[in-house]
Amino acid sequence: MKGSFFDAIAGRYERTYALPSDASRARMQRVLRELPAAGRVLDLGVGTGRELSALLDAGLQPVGVDASVPMLERCARRARPVPLVQADFWGPLPFDDASFDAAIALHGTLAHPPDDAAIPRLASELARLVRPAGVWVIEVPSPAWLDAAPTNAQSRLTRTGPTTGVYEDVATGATIEVRLLSDAAWIAALSPAWTARVDAQGVEWLVVAERAR
Repeated sequence: MKGSFFDAIAGRYERTYALPSDASRARMQRVLRELPAAGRVLDLGVGTGRELSALLDAGLQPVGVDASVPMLERCARRARPVPLVQADFWGPLPFDDASFDAAIALHGTLAHPPDDAAIPRLASELARLVRPAGVWVIEVPSPAWLDAAPTNAQSRLTRTGPTTGVYEDVATGATIEVRLLSDAAWIAALSPAWTARVDAQGVEWLVVAERAR
C-alpha cells in the first residue's frame, strides 16, 4: 500500500531520498518557471515539504496533500508551515471547485498509480479544482528510469514489465509498485481537460499541462 510505504520511510526520507542541494534548487527553478507569479498551488504528495520554502519565496500560497500521516507530521514542523490535508489524492479531494491557480506533483509522486485509470481520474479531479488556464506541473520518471534506477544498500528495483516494477526500501523492507507512462500516454491521459507537453529528455521528465479554458 502507498501509505504504508511512505509511513515506513518517513523518518529517513530527508537523508536517504533528498537530492543534493544544488540539484534540488535547479529542479525547483525549472518548476517555478512554469507556475504563475502568484496564487494558490495544490501540492500533491507534499511529503516532508522539501519544495515549500521555494514556493513561498516565489510568492505562492501552497496547500499540501499527502496520504501519509508521519510525512505530514514532519512537514508541519517546518519553520514556515502551510495548510496541510491528509487525503489520498487518487480519490476525490476535499476542496471547492476552481479553488487553485495551479497544482504540482513533484519527486515522482505520480509514479505509483493504483490502476491504469488512476491518472485520467486524477486529471478529471484536478480539472475541477484548478481554474481555467491554470497549470499542473509534474516531475515523473520516464520508462527508461526502470533500467537506470540504482540498486544499492538503500534501495532495490525489481522490473515486472516493460513499464512497471516494484521498488523496495531495503532498510525498512517496505515496497511500492511503480507504473510509468510514455510521453504520448501522458498527453492522452491528461486530455481533454488538460493540454500537456512533455520535456522527455533523460530519465526524469517534466510534464506541464494547461487547464482548458
